[in-house]
Amino acid sequence: MLGTYWAMILPQTAISLPFGIFFMRAFFSGLPYDLTDAAKIDGCNDFDVFRRVMLPLAGPAVAALVVFNFMGSWNAFLLPLIYLQSDKLRPIMTGMMFFTTRWGVDYSMSMAGTLIVMAPIMAVYLVFQRQFIQGLTAGAVRG
Repeated sequence: MLGTYWAMILPQTAISLPFGIFFMRAFFSGLPYDLTDAAKIDGCNDFDVFRRVMLPLAGPAVAALVVFNFMGSWNAFLLPLIYLQSDKLRPIMTGMMFFTTRWGVDYSMSMAGTLIVMAPIMAVYLVFQRQFIQGLTAGAVRG
């Protein structure tokens, strides 16, 4: 698997999965049990309660999780450095390492690379901004 994208996809998934489970469990445990009880009284089984009641409420938490995992995957440096030896497969974060040499730093290329690295992260954040803020502040204020 070395030298393929699968060498990055599988470990990154394994690294992100525990945080995602922990994050979503904390969100779902913060939802009131009255919603589940009301849905069961209305005739929903456990799957319908999750699909029709809990999942629509989880939009902000899922958006926050998407932003966190995207940032973690996008900024990965060590795993691509180890697993992807080909220049064609190298992501931009490991490629920026080559702008620093023993004799100096190419500042113009480093700054251009930094701008290119920041643009997708800012775009994802701007798309999910409202849901991200709601997901982070869910349960912070008692009503």
